[in-house]
Amino acid sequence: MPYISENFLNDLPNQIDIVDLIGKRLTLKKSGSGYRAPCPFHGGKNPNLAVNAQEQFYHCFKCGESGNAISFIQKYENASFVEAVETIASEFGLTIIYDKNTTPIDPSLERYRLLSEKVGEFYRQQLKTSPAKAKAVNYAKKRGISSEIAKRFALGFATPGNKDLLTHFEKTEQDVIDLKALGLIKTGEYGDYDFFRDRLMFPIHNSKGYVVAFGGRAFDKNAKAKYLNSQESPIFFKSKELYGLHHARKFSRTMDYILVVEGYMDVVALHQAGITKVVATLGTATTPEHLQTLMRTTKTIVFCFDGDDAGRAAAWKALKITLPMIKAGLLIKFLFLPDGEDPDTLVKKESALSFEKRIEKAQPLSRFLFEHTKKEVDFNSIEGKTLFLEKVSVLIAQVTYDVYQQQLIDGVANEVGQSVKQVQTIFDRRTETLQVQALQAPLEMNDESAIPDYEIDHHTDFVPAKKENNATKTLMSKMISLFLNYPSLADSTVEVRVRNIDKSEVLLELIHSAEIDEDITQEDLIKPFKPKSGVYKRLQELCTLTPHLSENQARDEFQSALNAAEKFQESTKVKNLISSANTLEAQRKVMEGIQKSKVKK
Repeated sequence: MPYISENFLNDLPNQIDIVDLIGKRLTLKKSGSGYRAPCPFHGGKNPNLAVNAQEQFYHCFKCGESGNAISFIQKYENASFVEAVETIASEFGLTIIYDKNTTPIDPSLERYRLLSEKVGEFYRQQLKTSPAKAKAVNYAKKRGISSEIAKRFALGFATPGNKDLLTHFEKTEQDVIDLKALGLIKTGEYGDYDFFRDRLMFPIHNSKGYVVAFGGRAFDKNAKAKYLNSQESPIFFKSKELYGLHHARKFSRTMDYILVVEGYMDVVALHQAGITKVVATLGTATTPEHLQTLMRTTKTIVFCFDGDDAGRAAAWKALKITLPMIKAGLLIKFLFLPDGEDPDTLVKKESALSFEKRIEKAQPLSRFLFEHTKKEVDFNSIEGKTLFLEKVSVLIAQVTYDVYQQQLIDGVANEVGQSVKQVQTIFDRRTETLQVQALQAPLEMNDESAIPDYEIDHHTDFVPAKKENNATKTLMSKMISLFLNYPSLADSTVEVRVRNIDKSEVLLELIHSAEIDEDITQEDLIKPFKPKSGVYKRLQELCTLTPHLSENQARDEFQSALNAAEKFQESTKVKNLISSANTLEAQRKVMEGIQKSKVKK
């Protein structure tokens, strides 16, 4: 994108109200000529954060955090400068002015986004003027969608014709090429055709309010797919986008919670009922990227699922994704609806107030964790309780927030009727066993030239190297796991030491990447290994083995493993020298060399 115009930034405070902006995120109370609220940056219940409407400024008298609207959004939502400006502009309906003297980094991305907006306009126009619009209009009315809500979500209609969208844009060759790149035009045996046909259309907006994709709902009950989504494209990634997030931020006074539902219509229906803090995943299970986005927006995430087996299975997947990401101040809850109901039908059957009470009373993660696991065992028997402890320990080991992990252990002790100390001992032993098993699993590679922990026997599959290398493999896996979770461990001294360890190519490449980019993510760290599927899969596994350590503790652990690997390698070399000494004189010289090296150290 081009740079944002300096004039636009200078005039931004005159176009917005910082009280309104912060008030959507915090509960502000009038205090003198300004407003006060507890500071979200250091915690506490005292109203130390002051917001001044006249100066468009905020300041915390406790921790000293202060700034303007942009800096508040940057810190509160963990957003970049540009993301913060775009968020503010979106909420206040402002059009960002860019510096025309610069050009976009990738012109095609801007072109795709603008074209997606035009496609959205085309679908909206068809909902108004198409001769076939009656089925779409009747469906919307049947589902209780008002014209106001239809306009809010920019609903449209994909006509039944095979080439209506294509015909509309075919005058411009570049548009047709881009529509294919976005997956809106497909090519088949008989030529090009529209991907969406005879469906109610839901534009999918990213968090900044730009249309990046579409979803379509079929009218025919016998349709092979009730809902269709656009394919992933350079501007659309299902694992990152959440339907309705832009609308939730725009139409909610506060973001004290976000409800995560399963479908477009659930989001639309809840908005119709006045419940706006709601989003939906796009045909995928909840991902870590979804959670990161939600965590930047709210402190309470409520997952809403059907109460049947399928709904509870989906909720269990969400729980397992969530566990490693829980941090201080974050609350995760689960809301299960009565059998046969979804948010759309239930909010119409009872009321918005009743539905909101259900949200308030949603089950905390810990309760769902314990109850779900209990149902998988015979909890009334000693054997069942033992299995319960085994299963729960594996899950609790994934929690990286120390305080919450300890609270879960306390909860387990209460469930099984044992002391916290007894359960803690069991947990520690189980966790240690799991980590050792995971770390001992070797890195396998399809690329023979890059196998760090295996020798190749061309008469069989890959086979383990000699037993004396097992310790080195375990230590190397431990260092890689620590490094993937704490890339800040990289420095030139570490690189030099690692380079001297045999078969350390994988760790060395990770260190090089981290030295080049200090803020590199796990995803980008392991991305270069994608062509080597075995190693890539193993690195993904090691990414999930998040150590329960502070950064200083992780550095100590890494140094300890590095020291051990160096000593083991030195010991192995000595053994090899001794075993290769065929005479007493040769053995004596080897021993003298060892003694001299010890004296030097």
